[in-house]
Amino acid sequence: MMLAHALLAFLAATNPPDSLLTPDSLLVELRKGGYTIVWRHTATDKSVQEPMAYENTPRFQQRNLTDRGVADAKAVGLLFKSRGIPIGEVLSSPMFRTRETAEYAFGHVESTPLLRQVDPSPEQLRLIATEPAAGTNRVLVTHHFVIERNVPGIKPGQIAEGEAVVVRATGGDKLRTVGIFKMADWQRLSGAASSSTSGVVPVGNTPLVIPALLETPERAAIAEYLKTFNSGDAARMRQFYERFVVPNPARTIDERMQTYDRLKSDLGTLSIVSAEAVDANHVAISAQSSTATPATITFTTEADKPYRIVSISFQMAGH
Repeated sequence: MMLAHALLAFLAATNPPDSLLTPDSLLVELRKGGYTIVWRHTATDKSVQEPMAYENTPRFQQRNLTDRGVADAKAVGLLFKSRGIPIGEVLSSPMFRTRETAEYAFGHVESTPLLRQVDPSPEQLRLIATEPAAGTNRVLVTHHFVIERNVPGIKPGQIAEGEAVVVRATGGDKLRTVGIFKMADWQRLSGAASSSTSGVVPVGNTPLVIPALLETPERAAIAEYLKTFNSGDAARMRQFYERFVVPNPARTIDERMQTYDRLKSDLGTLSIVSAEAVDANHVAISAQSSTATPATITFTTEADKPYRIVSISFQMAGH
């Protein structure tokens, strides 16, 4: 008998809702407030195999957002802002990818382990089913398993990275699924397709072409540094130092950021003229800047995984 009840409960949870609003209608409804957007984090680097136990896991061992993931998060935030959608509480799981999806989209977030919890619980459902503050919508940035195990009608594999389900609390810790935003919907509604750059990263009108030498796991951090340098995004550069650079007690991240700000002011954006492997752990990049200042950048990397950067040295003509 207990098995029969469990089966009925499972079927009730996984059967699709009778009707869902279209994405366009969802945006109209969201302007009224009263909904919760349960959003799976945007695109990540799936080559990283991370432990399920997230506590005290350093950034470089986590699966983090890619350039596309950052762009997608920002695009969704701009879409909501442009459509006048009121956002109140923003919560995420403690992982960097969920927190940063929220931060890039809305500029603020609080994290809770309930949105990382693998096994569903009454507390997790109660969090999702909490009603928003009057006149606002809540956003919960989480993982696919939290969505699949709590939101009615959502099946495993249905919600990809960057996609979201909109629900409404109906009392008694119960939810009604109102609609779904797929990636194609975000792209159409925002008017800008988000696509992987695969080696060429637009920077203004001048592309940064990543040479084959930097497309290996051992030198991927160097390519990421150059992309991040050109982005001009201070928050993203700080995150780069946290993730890809070996900590140095004698040189704080704030000091590194001061150097970055000075270099960015002097050089603008960089294009690669040549790249040479001096040895297994040293790469010299000859670069041309948008300010017409030639520069040679020497990188030292770790000999073993995760192949973080140990040091970065700039030499510029006339300096």
